[in-house]
Amino acid sequence: MKLSVIVISFQSGHLLKKILSNFKKKHQIIIIENSMTQSTKMLEKKFKNVNVIIPSENLGYAKAFNLAFKKCKNNFVLTITPDVIINKNLIEKIEKIINSFKKFTLLAPEYKNQKIYKNFTSLENIEFLKKKICNFKIEKVKDIDWCFCIINRKKFKKTKILDENFFMYFETTDLCKKLEKLKHKMFIIKGLKFRHLGTSSSHKKFDNEILINRNWHFSWSKFYFFKKNQNYIYALKKIIPNVYKNTIGIIISLVKINLFDARLNLASLMGALNGIFLRKSSYRINLKND
Repeated sequence: MKLSVIVISFQSGHLLKKILSNFKKKHQIIIIENSMTQSTKMLEKKFKNVNVIIPSENLGYAKAFNLAFKKCKNNFVLTITPDVIINKNLIEKIEKIINSFKKFTLLAPEYKNQKIYKNFTSLENIEFLKKKICNFKIEKVKDIDWCFCIINRKKFKKTKILDENFFMYFETTDLCKKLEKLKHKMFIIKGLKFRHLGTSSSHKKFDNEILINRNWHFSWSKFYFFKKNQNYIYALKKIIPNVYKNTIGIIISLVKINLFDARLNLASLMGALNGIFLRKSSYRINLKND
C-alpha cells in the first residue's frame, strides 16, 4: 500500500523529524511550511521521500492543504498535524485495513483519551459495519477531525476540496457537513488509537502570538461557517454571545491590568466583528523567520 502524506507545518520543526521517522521510503510526504521557515527544507536531505514546499506567504490550513492535495500521487492520502504521537505499527495497521476496505471517503483511528474530546461525531443512532475489518469494528460517523485522517482521492472530482475562505478552524467541519449531505461514507476504526497533543504544533516561544491568531480566526470562522451552512441571521445568533463575552472580558482584563488576556479577548472580538461585517479572514501574525 502506497500512501501520500500531507503535513501542514507552522514553526513545527521540533516535531517533524519524529513524525517522519514513522513512514517508509515508499510513502510520498508533502510538507507545506506556512511560516516560510527555510530550514524546514533540510528535511529533504534526511528523508528522500519528503517534499517541502515553502510558499511566499502564510496560506492558512485550507489553501495549504489544497496545494498539497493537488500534488499527491496516490489514491489514499493521510493528512496529519505535527502534534500527533504515532508509531510505525499504527501506519502498518492502517495500510492493512485500507487493503481490505476501500469503500470510504474519510477514515480515521480514534483518540487514545476521549474523555476530554473525541476526533469524531457519532450518528444519532450509532452504526457499525456488519463485519470487522482486520479485527477492528468500523463505526460510521458524521464528521472527523483531520489531525489524523485518511482521504480517498477517488471520491473527489476536484483537488480544491476545502473552502479557502477559511484560514484556520471549521474548514474540515465544513467539508464533512457537505460530504454528509452528499451521502459520502466516513468511518472511525474503533480500538485503533493515537495521541493528539492539541494546539502544540508550533514552537512554544511563539505561543502568545499564535494564541491571539487562533482566537481571531476561531471567531471569524465560526461566523462564516454558520452563515455559509445556515444563513446570516442564524450565524449572528451564534456569534453574539461571543461578542458579549469578549467585550466583558476586555473590561475585566483591563481592570485587573492583565494586558495579554485583554489582547486575547480583543482578538476574538475583532474576528467576530470582521465576520459580521462580511470582511475577509485577514488577520496574519508576523514572526521572525530564519
